[in-house]
Amino acid sequence: MDSKNLKSITSEFGSIDLKGYLLKVVSYWKLFVLSIVISLAFAKYKNMMNTNNYSIGTQITINEKSNPMFSSNTNISFNWGGASDMVESVKAEFKSRTHNEKVVEKLQFYINYLEKEEILFKKRFKDVYGYTPFVINLNNKESYQIQNDKIEIVFTTPNTIQLTLDLGEERTAISTYNYFTHTAAGVNLKSNRYQKTFDITKSIKTPFCEFDLHLVNNPVLNKTYYVSFSSFNGTVGRYRSINISTAVTGTSLLNLSMQGGNKKRLIDYINKTVEVLGEEEKKEKITYAVNTKNFIDSLFVIETNKLNDIEEQLIKFKTDNSVKLSSEGTRAYDEILDYENQLKEIKDNTELLLRFKNNTLSNDLDIKNIPLAEIQNVGLQTELTELINQLMLKEKLLSNHIYPSHPDFIELNNKIQLSKGNIKSRINSLIVFNTEKSKKIERHITEIKYSIKDLPLKEHQLLQLEKDYALSEGNYNILKQKSYDAGAAIAANSSSIKVIDNAKDIGQGPLANKSSFNYVVAVLLAVILPLIFITIIEALDDSVYTVEQLEKLYRIPVLGVIGKNKSKSNLVLLDAPNSSVAESYRAIRSNIPYLFHKENVRKDNKTILCTSSIGGEGKTVTSMNIASSYALSGKKTILLGFDLRKPKIHKDFNLENNDIGLVDYIIGNLSLEKVIQPTGVPGLDIILTGTIPPNPSELILSDATKELFADLKMLYDYVIIDTPPIGLVSDALDLMQFSDANIYVTRQGYTKKGMMKMIDQKYTNYEVVNIAFVLNDFAQSSKYGYRYGYGYGYGYGYGSYGYHSDDKITLRQHIKNIFTKKKPI
Repeated sequence: MDSKNLKSITSEFGSIDLKGYLLKVVSYWKLFVLSIVISLAFAKYKNMMNTNNYSIGTQITINEKSNPMFSSNTNISFNWGGASDMVESVKAEFKSRTHNEKVVEKLQFYINYLEKEEILFKKRFKDVYGYTPFVINLNNKESYQIQNDKIEIVFTTPNTIQLTLDLGEERTAISTYNYFTHTAAGVNLKSNRYQKTFDITKSIKTPFCEFDLHLVNNPVLNKTYYVSFSSFNGTVGRYRSINISTAVTGTSLLNLSMQGGNKKRLIDYINKTVEVLGEEEKKEKITYAVNTKNFIDSLFVIETNKLNDIEEQLIKFKTDNSVKLSSEGTRAYDEILDYENQLKEIKDNTELLLRFKNNTLSNDLDIKNIPLAEIQNVGLQTELTELINQLMLKEKLLSNHIYPSHPDFIELNNKIQLSKGNIKSRINSLIVFNTEKSKKIERHITEIKYSIKDLPLKEHQLLQLEKDYALSEGNYNILKQKSYDAGAAIAANSSSIKVIDNAKDIGQGPLANKSSFNYVVAVLLAVILPLIFITIIEALDDSVYTVEQLEKLYRIPVLGVIGKNKSKSNLVLLDAPNSSVAESYRAIRSNIPYLFHKENVRKDNKTILCTSSIGGEGKTVTSMNIASSYALSGKKTILLGFDLRKPKIHKDFNLENNDIGLVDYIIGNLSLEKVIQPTGVPGLDIILTGTIPPNPSELILSDATKELFADLKMLYDYVIIDTPPIGLVSDALDLMQFSDANIYVTRQGYTKKGMMKMIDQKYTNYEVVNIAFVLNDFAQSSKYGYRYGYGYGYGYGYGSYGYHSDDKITLRQHIKNIFTKKKPI
């Protein structure tokens, strides 16, 4: 049978099933037990330390109200992102850092009101905000407050308190913070303990804090309260976790809720966060109207002054000259006035468009302040409104720490640039249209003026003054009406956020007890975490442990398995012939014929080569024991020490590696008879390395080496070659030309999976044939599975327990043998 047939046989045992993996997991049972005990203990502790947790909520709606006073001529944009955009913007605002900073500042929620309680012999502090008979206010914008350390407050009388700060551990350095300027400072106190009595009708000032204390109820005398000042940024971060959900899909109804152990604190915060956002939204909403009114008012002042000047000139002219417009002059006056009004309107519109194009569009801040009421083109007004909404959304993204590299920000920025490009194109088209229209009107005016060229000079002058006055008066009236409309819009404006149900304490009980849930989570984590640990350990371990791994990774077949040698001697067939390891070598000897070519099976003389990837894998011990196995079976055998660089085969046979050996024969110093030495094993001779040469590769490729193998095959039944590791030098590859079978030794837990890639590639390419792996130093463990023991499946193994002197069968192995079907070769 050739190596391919052997491969087909061994592949039968190479599959990895769930059973093997479960056996690995079971081997870590102590880790699982420890993990479960620790997790359950932690869950029990957490359940005992948990406080009641409440959920408080409110419901709001978002409406976009339009002002009924606006007409198409006086439209002032109040859009705040559109219907869906507005809802999403409100959600983002509620969670934004900037908004929550404002709420925390208004409520001064960085001030903590605490009471001490004891659970499980452990003291902890309970949040009693809203349940204390006093509140603290910070009014001095220059004061700094101690951070995190607890201040003890005891009412000695209804109007006096004893304030105590105990730093402990001889600590006198503290950190302080100003909540108005948001600056920190370090302070060194004179002592680590401070105690003083204060009158609460006055401001309380200490070296580490300053505040006003106001009574809201009658205090309980001699009861101890604690106050502390938390990090401002940390406090803001905690309240950004507000839960927001849509009450009804497709509507602007939103449910806001928060969870915590203090209902009053939750109620105050939720109501205040809605109130603050409503005020900010209202303020932001009328920004456009305010900008429009300011712009209109500035034009109104200019036009008023101009109208007064023209009126004075007209009165003076009429007083000084007794002249009236003729019927022809009146007709011309009416026509010219109408055309002049049209021309002025076109000119103003063109100047506005040019200002938008050349200046305003280059500055995002200016774009947001555009007085949309002055834009007459509906399409341009719509595009500008959309651009303004996009810029406002960009600001919100930045305030929520969504930076320019974020995909949403990049997409929005692309939309903004596209909108600006579209607006510029539309403005260019409008300017061209206005220019053509102006030229046409100017031609009409010229024709009218030419038709009245024969009118008297004074009538011409009166006609010009009347026309200027009428134009200015028309502008004056238009601006006056627009200013009134804008003011009315500001006055009538209201917030789009409407509260449907305020947050309120209506007797809500604590949320469901999570004790059972904590235990379930603890058990799950106790199982999952060790599994992850085991998986990582197994994934990072690239050593070879089982036959299954060799068969899955490589095409080279597996010849057998050699167990862990518990004997002190490497010659186990001589010193421990009844051991399972010795039986493993006999099993390998029985399997070696499968490696020979069919035409070589019946040959009387065979050469077997042993090699490995690196040193320490056991190829020398394997070659010695295989040679011993053949010799003890009655075959005349010789062992060659062809590890010419680092010989060590002589040590186990108690021989000296001097100048009598292979090298001395190959270079012609000694005859073959001189270098052959007996080993003490019946039927086994040995040729040691001899003198260590400077050029071992050249010696192996010499004609003398070919003659050596030819002569030895005449004298011996089996020639066993011990070679250097194939992963370090090429000597073994060179010697394979003389071998009939090649044994590649790997070692459990020592050989790395990638070491045999080169030899496997050569085997695949038919550069190396008649080769098989041997898994050496194998120890049975549930970590690696029990499928292959000391020859289990390849030799006798545990199927005949009691035969080997070093086999000790446990109860678990007895049970396993009952349920495991043995697969013979």
